[in-house]
Amino acid sequence: MKIKLILLGLLVALAMPAFAQRDTIRSNKNEFSYGYGHMPASSFRFRPGCRIYPETDNIGAIYVTYTRRLTKVVGIGITACIDPIHLDYNGMVNGEYSPVCKVRENSIAILPHLKINWLNTKYVNLYSKVAPLGVRYCTYNQKEFFPDLYEVTSPFDSFSDRIGYAYQFTPIGVEVGTKRCAGFLQVGMGMEGMISIGFRYGLKDKE
Repeated sequence: MKIKLILLGLLVALAMPAFAQRDTIRSNKNEFSYGYGHMPASSFRFRPGCRIYPETDNIGAIYVTYTRRLTKVVGIGITACIDPIHLDYNGMVNGEYSPVCKVRENSIAILPHLKINWLNTKYVNLYSKVAPLGVRYCTYNQKEFFPDLYEVTSPFDSFSDRIGYAYQFTPIGVEVGTKRCAGFLQVGMGMEGMISIGFRYGLKDKE
């Protein structure tokens, strides 16, 4: 009896997504999204012994995504993010730590992603997105405050030092609008930020 109840429960669980989307509007096959994210992963640093700290007025991440919908549930695509980072560098000057320079670093990331629309309705969509295997490239520029007292060495001495790992995990996102245009809010972790907002636009499908 217990086995039958377990099998019945599994069948119901598998059938629920199909019933939930049975009468819904299918998403556009080609979608573009433009977003802004607060506190992206590229703004955080952990370098023992190095006195580099993110400033409190970091801009945040700006990103654009393209998604090709394979079905009304599953889509694959690519995301491009840029995070303009401003850092203060403090060093030993005349026996004490003082501001030495400002570091301006642009983090540029490319991430293939998988997007799952697990609820599609006429005006509201709920989705999750995962991009575990991306690449990040950093540009670097500095402005010295004390060039005669202290020489700052770039943390990126070679091209390979500028290449890093990029990712994005979005457990929950909501789109509100029409099949063609919608605003979105998503919560996650990675290059798109912990909380991000934006606009999604779908190209008209060919008849």
